[in-house]
Amino acid sequence: MAIDNSAVVEAIQSGQTLAAADQVLIDPQPGALAARVEELLSAVQNDDCPAAEVCRTLIRLGMNFVGRDAEIVGYGTDESDRALEQVLAAIDDLEGAVMADVVAEFLDDMKSVNLNDSLSGLLAERIEADLNNASPGRSFLTLLKSRMRGGVYWRMIGEDYCKFGNDFARGLEYLRHYGFCQVSTNPVLAAKAFDEDGSLAEQLKVEIDRHDEWKLDPDAHADEIAMAATLIALWPNLSIFRPLAVHTELRDYMVSFQLNPNIADQADESIEDARNAYGLASDFLERYDRLLGLGDRSGRINPNIVFKVAASHEAARKITTTLNSNAIGSNNTVVYTVAQEVQLILDAFEGKARAAAAGEQVVRTYETNMGGRFVSHLREVEAEKIFLAAAARTGEGKASELIGALAADLGAEDSAGGSLADRAREVCAYAHLKTLDHPIVLEAAEAAGQSADAIRLLEDDLKKAGTLVARRVYRVFFSPENRPKWVEHLQRTYGVTDDQARWIVDSMDVLPASKRIPDDSFHTLGASNMCNTEFPNHARAVQVASEAEGFNLEDFRDAVLDTYEPGVDQRLRELPDFCRGYDLTPSLKDFLHNVVGIDVAGWQTRGLEPGDWPDFGSVQKTSAEFRAAYDTFAAQCIAIAKEVAG
Repeated sequence: MAIDNSAVVEAIQSGQTLAAADQVLIDPQPGALAARVEELLSAVQNDDCPAAEVCRTLIRLGMNFVGRDAEIVGYGTDESDRALEQVLAAIDDLEGAVMADVVAEFLDDMKSVNLNDSLSGLLAERIEADLNNASPGRSFLTLLKSRMRGGVYWRMIGEDYCKFGNDFARGLEYLRHYGFCQVSTNPVLAAKAFDEDGSLAEQLKVEIDRHDEWKLDPDAHADEIAMAATLIALWPNLSIFRPLAVHTELRDYMVSFQLNPNIADQADESIEDARNAYGLASDFLERYDRLLGLGDRSGRINPNIVFKVAASHEAARKITTTLNSNAIGSNNTVVYTVAQEVQLILDAFEGKARAAAAGEQVVRTYETNMGGRFVSHLREVEAEKIFLAAAARTGEGKASELIGALAADLGAEDSAGGSLADRAREVCAYAHLKTLDHPIVLEAAEAAGQSADAIRLLEDDLKKAGTLVARRVYRVFFSPENRPKWVEHLQRTYGVTDDQARWIVDSMDVLPASKRIPDDSFHTLGASNMCNTEFPNHARAVQVASEAEGFNLEDFRDAVLDTYEPGVDQRLRELPDFCRGYDLTPSLKDFLHNVVGIDVAGWQTRGLEPGDWPDFGSVQKTSAEFRAAYDTFAAQCIAIAKEVAG
């Protein structure tokens, strides 16, 4: 398929330089890349195109060959390398002040992600240190290629250790070039995106100005305005992934959009919100697909969007099944326990099977495992118990003094007039206390009659709790011995074909999230059905950890199928909330063992029933945080609407 010159020029003139550069990824023709690049370069170098936009387009085109984008759609390595040389030759003709400003703009954007605490920020720092200011465009792309390809994510993705996603609303463009193929958003991340990118508020003002009813009474339309704002933060991610999502027929490169957490217990209302957002995404992508050069296919390819469904209530089950049966994917979130994840994957399988049987498309979906938040909850509970045990053994005076000292050391608020339990809970929250291996916590433990070594061992065990949950869920569905059993079960139960059943199983990824330490990623690597989603500062930490002396990536091949020494889960089973997180329910155990044929005979059954999901500590804490973030973001959006209304 030839490059659509008019669409290229329109894209550049409207500032959509990514769409212009990405035309080369649409309908790939291996062996013809050089000719297509020449076509694109000819269209880009048009007198009607502003010089800065031309420079941006060339940099973005070069990044498609610096990264693995061109290879993902089917071009060979040698062909991609030659295409990069074509782009660099065109850039050489444009080196100068304008190109220097554009390169500085890209570097600043890379560093702005999570206030420079990100993998893209680390790349930018290392590129800047060696940038040749005499030829900034060529130098930027050449250095980006060497720095990116020398990183651990390049190896992990290229050598099929695992898939990866971006747990943030910004910075995806740079991660796409590594091969990241998923992105998650939520109210917290949408608010961060608005804080980091002032242009988003300006786009929201334009959208608000189109709705007289919003301007007339912003408070009455808070949820609609907040949805519009979140989608505005989402559009760049849909655009960035669009050509690769189209190429894979929505088998990857999906963008996760979180539904309103305030109505997570209302299935029908949440489903309606999802359908509305899906329609808006379709409208946005219809124009963008035309700029990509998809021609008359524009508007006929489904959006590469799935919906984050908060499993804080049993309503998540109906939402999950319904969305998947309608060929709209889900990403269950606010999930910490084996029983939650197993039940919701079963619900997603049912929905996917219904869609397949009806001839509908089955798309990539996700089951988030918020392991880091599960660990944080367990640690908070144990820290509080340490101080209460110290008070019981030595009197409240000493324990109170230690809590005050810990608060001062951590810079945490301390409600000195409150109960000892409330103070311990407040000061020992993960926002302040990151480890039990803290001198004041150890002193409190010793006052309670526990050894410092025992607390350090507990801390080491706690760090593995979230990974244990992810590994157990993965083994149930995707281990080599169990995967065929699910294919057979889907065929037998829903009447789907063998190919359909295999794709239904293949289409579900476990999504480890909310990481705290690099091992949270390294210990959950899996070549299939795993997609580690990384917060920007965590991805940076993983890269730095991989550069430590003695690190060997080969040690973590299919680590999700590994086991820790038996004492870890034995010791953790002394914690009631770990058992609730790690165990099945009686009905799930019976179903897995007697219906599907999964060997879970030795597994215990203290896991959470769906009716108990809202009361679990991790669920309550995260739900409260997400609701507060949503309400704060909605208030910010209302303030913008009132400004527009005058």
